[in-house]
Amino acid sequence: MDEPRHPIVDVLLRLLRTLRVKQGLTLEEVADRAGIHRTHLGLIERMERQPTLSVAVQIAKSFDLDLSDLLLKAELIQTGKLREEEAFRDLFVRIEKPECLRNLELLELHTGLSGAMLLKAIHGCYTMLDTIDSELVANGSPPIGGLVELANLSSMVGNMVGGAIAETSEGLYARNKPHHYPDLLPLRDPAKNLELKMALETNKPKGHLPKAGTYITIRYVLGDRAGTYARKTRGNTVWIWEVKVGLINIGDFDISNTEGDSGKTAVIKTTVFNAMPLVYFDPSFCPYDARRGSYPGLN
Repeated sequence: MDEPRHPIVDVLLRLLRTLRVKQGLTLEEVADRAGIHRTHLGLIERMERQPTLSVAVQIAKSFDLDLSDLLLKAELIQTGKLREEEAFRDLFVRIEKPECLRNLELLELHTGLSGAMLLKAIHGCYTMLDTIDSELVANGSPPIGGLVELANLSSMVGNMVGGAIAETSEGLYARNKPHHYPDLLPLRDPAKNLELKMALETNKPKGHLPKAGTYITIRYVLGDRAGTYARKTRGNTVWIWEVKVGLINIGDFDISNTEGDSGKTAVIKTTVFNAMPLVYFDPSFCPYDARRGSYPGLN
């Protein structure tokens, strides 16, 4: 006799089927990605067969998702902390966007990273943020984007991106200790000392001290969970819209005493920043009016 299924498994199987349908994939396509037979997948979707742990991992990976993330959502749904339709919606907006990559030869030249590594790092950051948000919202708190000060949020997101780059770099980089230069340590060629700077919307990346070296700069906006962003309003969900790379010298910084900052602030000069190679650009989240040519990064 078959062993009875836990209710969380039923929710998980519904999530997997909804993922396939919403992404417009056939049973054959998902089964092929997961390395299982189409008939087996069909039985699982109809809840006539319970997947083994390894098969569940394979199916989740076919959607570029971790089983742990899906199980967390299934548990929140089963315990009444998350509505099922909201979990479905959240699963569809966090997809990798290879069409946003640009100048990949310059990305590899400056950092040794491939476009696929950068995409996985961005996706890894999103996964960490979504996991945190799921727990916060389930306990009656706003998402992290509406909970912490923006300066602290940028620092947190920067740490997540840095950790994700190290994890997806296939042994090129390791994360340095907090508040140590550079943010990412090279482990083998062609990696270099790599400093990471985050900035919100159209702000230019900055730090407390000017340091020469190779930089990867990342700018983000705050939209809603469905992936909608309006330039005049902010949501609570982080969306990365721009990544640049390049060499920066000491003379490429402007030093100023900005009110509200602790001590002097080193801001990358506008002309220098605009000239840095653009390696990732998502126009759907661009805070400039790109249609009018006001975004200086497109050249």
